[in-house]
Order: sequence, then C-alpha cells, then structure tokens
Amino acid sequence: MQTRGRAIKASRSRDMLTALENRVGNLETSVRNIKKTLELVERRTDQFDSIEKQLRKFMLDSLGANAKKINELVNSTMKKLTEMDETLKDMVLAMKKEIEELKGELTIYKAALSNGMLSSRLKQQAMDVPKPEKSTDEKRGGNAIGIQEEFQKELKK
Repeated sequence: MQTRGRAIKASRSRDMLTALENRVGNLETSVRNIKKTLELVERRTDQFDSIEKQLRKFMLDSLGANAKKINELVNSTMKKLTEMDETLKDMVLAMKKEIEELKGELTIYKAALSNGMLSSRLKQQAMDVPKPEKSTDEKRGGNAIGIQEEFQKELKK
C-alpha cells in the first residue's frame, strides 16, 4: 500500500507538473502575444509621430507662405498709401500757391476798383425823393405790404 500511495502521489505530482507546464506554456504564449501587440503599438506610435512631424512641417510651411503673402500685401498697400499721401501733399501745396495768387489778384482788383471809384466819383447831388403815400389799408390800421412774397402770403391767409 505504501507503494501504491507513493504511485498515487507521484501521479498527482506529475498531473500537477503537467498542469503547471501547460499554464507556463499558456503564459509564455500570452507574453509572446503581448510582445507582438506591444511591437505593433510601438510601430503605430512611430507612424503617428512621423505623421505629426509631417503635419507640423506642413502647417509651418503654410503659415510661412501666408505670412509672406500678407507681408507683400501690407507692403504694397503702404506703398500705395505713401504715393497717395505725396499726391495729396502736392495738391495741397498747389492749392495754397493758387490761393496766394488769387489773393494777390484780389488785392490788385481792389486797388484798381478803389482808384477807379475815386477818380470817377461824381459830386453827390441832393435829390428829392418823394415819400410813398400811405395806403388806405395802412390808414385804417392795417399792415403795408412791401414785397411780392409778402403780398402772396397775405393773399393765402
């Protein structure tokens, strides 16, 4: 019986060892699968890093090109504004010069007119101008109508 007990123990030990070896085998397979998955993830991560670098480069190039275009546009606009400013300054100077010339001419005309008026001035004569008679309306206390517009206003009342 002791032999048989030993045989059963040995059989159990072998069964346990086989079960343990199977588990170790399963564990090794799982580790290999995990390593493969990890390698796949690392490759994908490297690809993403590469894509990220490409995207960053593309964005910087695009922004650089846009910045260049914007700078060209700003420079062009500044050049046009500077030209317009210079043109306006020239126009203002020309107008000031013309104003000065016109002032000079005006002074000459004023002098000529005042000299002509002094020399051609006749002696003032006293004239009797008859005073207008009061209208019958005024005599009754009404208002006198002086000009055409007032007359038309009075008619409309």
